[in-house]
Amino acid sequence: MEASITLKSIAKKFGGKAVLADLSFGVEKGTRFVIVGKNGSGKTTLLKLLVGLIETDAGSAYIHGVNIKTRGEETRAITGYMPQITNLDNEIDIFNNISLYAELQGMNPENIKNRIFELSKELDYIKYLKMLPTELSYGHLRVACFLRAIVHNPDVILLDEPTTGLDLRMRKKIWEILEGMKDKKTIVFTTQNLQEGERYANRIAILYNGNIKMDGTIDKLIETTQGLSRYKITFKDRPPKDFLENIKENPKVVRPSLRGKDFEFYSREKRHFFNVLKLALESEIEEFDSSGCTLNDLFLGLTEGGLE
Repeated sequence: MEASITLKSIAKKFGGKAVLADLSFGVEKGTRFVIVGKNGSGKTTLLKLLVGLIETDAGSAYIHGVNIKTRGEETRAITGYMPQITNLDNEIDIFNNISLYAELQGMNPENIKNRIFELSKELDYIKYLKMLPTELSYGHLRVACFLRAIVHNPDVILLDEPTTGLDLRMRKKIWEILEGMKDKKTIVFTTQNLQEGERYANRIAILYNGNIKMDGTIDKLIETTQGLSRYKITFKDRPPKDFLENIKENPKVVRPSLRGKDFEFYSREKRHFFNVLKLALESEIEEFDSSGCTLNDLFLGLTEGGLE
């Protein structure tokens, strides 16, 4: 499949500290690619590099085969960007904030008006268009930034934490619009909401220590755990102090943790769960359950260790 975004040996430092280090990957056209990582891992920096707000210290980045550094006007014309920080002009209303941006992207006024009202209707947002940014809540400002990012119908959409600060209803509407672009647009987004990443992305990348440490579909990433399952036991009362220490003696019980009355661990074989359950039954338990690994498990395993 043809690449929409290509990064080759990208590096970026701030204050002498490497934020991105020899970062190389590609994103196929018409796919949704999510980047997850801890705060400060470089997610926002990466999107700013792609939209041309900051320059790389080393390496090259391309959108539709065009070098961002040497032909930035071309790449920005086909790119929409929603920053994590709302950066609207407080002196003009929301409609004009979006309209002025669309004009800079080469749209004519009549098309701009129709496009803004069309999108705003889908988001139940028309009533906010004539309001000033200072009159709106953080969530409504985020929606305005989303509208601004997609108003000119860009081929590549870069969204930095797009649903942060939004209620469930608005998050659903945002994703309905993005789902409607399936296979037509290349969408790269960052998120701290790992459930959203798992649900809406074709491909997931975990950014850690300046580079991509895991990259693939959720099924492919889970395969790397080699059948690891997560188990949880809830006790009626907190178990004896030596319970956790006894469990830790079994090397096949991975990342055991006791938080209050809840005990969680991972294992690749059910027999180890039954061994743990046998010890747990020495105390009174209220319930237990098991599940396969999720993106959250993979993320914690990578960033905190213990799921290797």
